[in-house]
Amino acid sequence: MTVLQGYWFDGKTSARVAAELRVDNAALCTVINMADGSLLHQQPVAEIKISSRLGNTSRFIYFSAGEKFETQDNAQVDVLLKLHKPSRFNTLAHQLESHSYFVMLTLIIVVSLSWAGVKYGLPAASKAIAYQLPASIMNTAATQTLALLDKTHLAPTQLDKATQARILKHFQPALQENAALHARVYFRAGGDIGPNAFALPDGSIVFTDEMVKLAHNDDELVAVLAHELGHVKYRHGLRAAIQGSSLSFFVSMLTGDLSAVSSALAALPVFLTTMSYSRDFEREADQNALEYLDAHHIDRHVFIDLMERVTYETHCDALLAEDRGVRVSTDLSVLTKEQLAARKLQCDVLIAKHSHDKSVVMDYFASHPATEERLQKFRQNH
Repeated sequence: MTVLQGYWFDGKTSARVAAELRVDNAALCTVINMADGSLLHQQPVAEIKISSRLGNTSRFIYFSAGEKFETQDNAQVDVLLKLHKPSRFNTLAHQLESHSYFVMLTLIIVVSLSWAGVKYGLPAASKAIAYQLPASIMNTAATQTLALLDKTHLAPTQLDKATQARILKHFQPALQENAALHARVYFRAGGDIGPNAFALPDGSIVFTDEMVKLAHNDDELVAVLAHELGHVKYRHGLRAAIQGSSLSFFVSMLTGDLSAVSSALAALPVFLTTMSYSRDFEREADQNALEYLDAHHIDRHVFIDLMERVTYETHCDALLAEDRGVRVSTDLSVLTKEQLAARKLQCDVLIAKHSHDKSVVMDYFASHPATEERLQKFRQNH
């Protein structure tokens, strides 16, 4: 006879009763109340279910009417299974977890599959989802995001009407060529965002005044527009947001911290304006810009020149801020030639001083491929 000590649950209440479970040679399972010796239940072993062993955790024996018996006597449960329900799978999990090499192998497999899922599965899934989302969702996401940005980071443009009209006129061929994207261009004062341009899911493309003022000609801005149209065309914003939210949700499920999900959604506006797309997204958008410039016989150097200028000025602002202890975002258009020369001299000194100090370089392209790597493609056959 096999005897187990444990607790009986009747399946109707949460109350537990100290009990003893006995299995005789006829494979009849009997549960006795330890307090008064009364019979609690009887049932053939063939009709009960026994939970798998996992380390030294409690085992449960389930009965047909919802009752269950809990015990910590794993050794006797294993004897019971061997005698009356023999199967190599009964203790398989326990056997595997008892061998370190199986545990290590399982860990390697789990980590590998998780990495593959994040690296390949999640991007593929986000792409499929992004292309299936209706326009109404993209419009709502873009409208709300831009409204929030206007409250927190952006300000009304200070560009005069003539400048805006001139730039928009220069943009018309590119916008008409990509009419299916329903792209619209807006201007905003960038504030702490600085010289930047970003695309929203519905095709809205925002240029900051600082980016416009940094450009030496409108072709440089067209090159940036073609890059942003690439982001819209391939739905990079949506795909990146879906990937980020999905990954945060996955992490929250692992850690039990659901606040990670809300934090990811709350960070979406900043995420978009800082252009936190993957390097592959940036390369794809760069390729779109390069193809547009070549197709319209626009010198590729317009993109190279502006990107180098943006990188230098943003790097310069970061180093000046580090040196002065306050945030710096200079409107170069209001500086005299002497002031520009003095600023450049100071920036060059700081850049040389911090050339190997990555901690103070607040690179505009921190989430992008390195500027030189990106521009190398534009220099090829040029």
